[in-house]
This record gives sequence, structure tokens and C-alpha cells, in this order.
Amino acid sequence: MKAGVIYGKGDLRIEEKPKPVAGPGQMVVEIKYVGICGTDMEFFRDGGFPPFMKVPLTLGHENCGTVVEVGEGVERFKVGDRVLCGPPSHCAEDCSPCKEGRTNICIHGFPRTAGLGQLDGGYAPYLLVNDVEHTMIVPVPDDVDFKDAVLFDVICVALHGVRISNFKFGDDVVVSGTGPIGLSAIQILKAAGANRVIALGTTSSKEPLIKSYGADYFINSKECENLGDEIKKILGSDVGADVVYECAGNMTSMANCVYECVKPGGQVAVVGTIQQPMDNLVPGRFSISEPNFQFTFTYTERDVQIYLNMVKAGKLSFPNMVTEIVSLDDAVEKGFKNRKPGSIKILIDPSL
Repeated sequence: MKAGVIYGKGDLRIEEKPKPVAGPGQMVVEIKYVGICGTDMEFFRDGGFPPFMKVPLTLGHENCGTVVEVGEGVERFKVGDRVLCGPPSHCAEDCSPCKEGRTNICIHGFPRTAGLGQLDGGYAPYLLVNDVEHTMIVPVPDDVDFKDAVLFDVICVALHGVRISNFKFGDDVVVSGTGPIGLSAIQILKAAGANRVIALGTTSSKEPLIKSYGADYFINSKECENLGDEIKKILGSDVGADVVYECAGNMTSMANCVYECVKPGGQVAVVGTIQQPMDNLVPGRFSISEPNFQFTFTYTERDVQIYLNMVKAGKLSFPNMVTEIVSLDDAVEKGFKNRKPGSIKILIDPSL
């Protein structure tokens, strides 16, 4: 079978690999869609693989499809089940975070995540689930489209960030970043009862899309001369927003959230993954207003179940989130090297 294998910076190859076979405690899923994640693009663009990652590695950690083979001892799933395949769940070692129900910060999680650590992912027609008992495998309802289900990794990062933040019904919020995670956060916050949602982005042409997701206001943070004053003007207040969500994953956005957006005593929820040093933040400049910081990481199985239930009930929808579906043969060129302007989420369909 064909597979998309990363070898190094700028080196993603479509090559032949054996079709996986399920052993005891394992199962094989035929991939319907796999998402191209921002993390995958960072690996391709910058290299900088984490020390626990085995390279070469078949990428793909946003996977959904149908069970086609079940190994000995697997009882929760059967051939024909529609599933999404997430990161590890409660680990076999029963580590301290897992005991507390915080499986998203399991100390063994990342190395065991297919497509990110030691195990091959879903940039291929078939995915081997190496340890079914300790992997987040969630049934996909028949009336939820796989194109919605495969967005779980993006949507649930935002959903988890909102759920563990200090947000409450009627709050005024700012979302900094209007990529897939920021757009998801905007819609989730609106569904959860936010009063006013102000979106910060750097591409004014996206304003209609951003507002279609539920943002009440859009500010181009690159072009705005005084971001803090503009936010206060919108809110009709002498202070900023109750909760601010950093979803862009860079330090310029983070600094805007801290210095310009959040009210004294408010909260900055850091949802984006920032790989830059935080050397442009001076605590003495903002500690006097006692902001609260909440760093959030990925999601739990409960978050995924909430997402699927809300999609099934029509309470959440993400129109135009998927901007292109490509084949494995076209994945390197169209998904990594020459993405179309305005692309938001690109999926790979290995059957094409």
C-alpha cells in the first residue's frame, strides 16, 4: 500500500509499505479521511522532530474510517464499525495524570501517538491501532459525516480549551487567531453563550468567513494602530475582555492577548501551541493587573464525545472548514508545498 512517510525537513515521500495485520489486542482501520495537521506541516517546513519521534515515520494522527480487521482479545469493536482514532487514552501504567482523569496529559501519551511518536499513522489506506485498549477509539454515529468526524482533532482542541477556561455565560471574549482552531473556538464560544466575540486575525479577506462562524467583530491585528483601545471601544468599557483565547500559536499573538486584550483580573487561555521563547513578555508589565493564565493541551475522550453529540444534534457545524480533499499521490504537492491561498483544512482521502 502507499504511505506518506516523513524522513526529514522538506522530505515527505509517498512510498510502498506492507498492509498492516492485526495481532492480539490490535485492529486495522481502513482510512476514509486523515487530516493534514499544522504539526505535520511544521515537521515538513522546519524539521525539529521531538526526541521521542521515530523517523522515518508514516504521518497522520487525525484519522477516521471503518474497522476491517480485529485481533484476538479485542471485544469493544467489530468489523464494519465506523470509528475515529485519537491519541492514547488511559495508559496501561495508570500514571498520576490518568488516575486524575487527565488523560490528555498522560506522561506516556506523545510517544505512543500514531503519526507523531513511535507508531505509524494514517497517511495510508490502512492504519494499525497498536493497542486498542489504551487508545482513544470513539464510535462515529451513522448520521455524522466522516468529513465532520475527522475534524475532531482540531475542534476538540478548541472545545477542551473553552471547557477548562474560566468562561461563563454572558462573558465578552477575544479569540486571537483565525485558523481552524480559532474558528472552532469562535463557534463553540457563541454556542456556549458568549455575549460578544471579538476575533483577531491578520487576513481581512477572511472576515465574512470568521463572522459566519459567530464572531461579532473582526480586527486585523496587523493593521490596527491601538488594539487595546479598539477592543475597549467595541466593548464600551475602560477594560478589556473577560477571557482571551490565544489560538494562533505565536508570540506576537500571545503578547497582544496579555498586553492589549484581557481585563485586569481576567484570563488568558493559551490554546495554541507556541514554539517560540517567551522573551517578549515582561511579567512586571502585566502582573500588576493579576491576569490568570490557563495553558491547555489537546483533549480528552469526553471532549470528543461532546463534539460528536453536538454535531449529531445540529448544535455545531463547521461550514467551509474543509477547503480541499487530496489523494496520497497529490498530498506532498497540494497539502505541503503549494497549498492554495485561503486553505483552512486539507484532508487526504487514500482511496483517491
